[in-house]
Amino acid sequence: MVSDFFFPRLGGGEMHIWSLSQCLQAMGHKVVVITHAYGDRVGIRTMTNGLKVYYFPVSPVYDGDTFPDFFQNFCLFRNVLLREGVTVVHGH
Repeated sequence: MVSDFFFPRLGGGEMHIWSLSQCLQAMGHKVVVITHAYGDRVGIRTMTNGLKVYYFPVSPVYDGDTFPDFFQNFCLFRNVLLREGVTVVHGH
């Protein structure tokens, strides 16, 4: 799951990503979330049911949105995909 909006921020998109991740995990899928840093929340965190969240060191531009530049963190993004064995990416 890739989204600008995730915990600790609360809202519809954040809850959708979290709920979808929990349901996919309950079905036996391995799920990781990639989002941007929130204050001191940077790096890798583990949430409910072992949901792994990567907080990339990207600063939001406006209201929690990052500048939509895929190449800015391409190497970091690629490393996460390879390390976690990702086969499907759901972007929000």
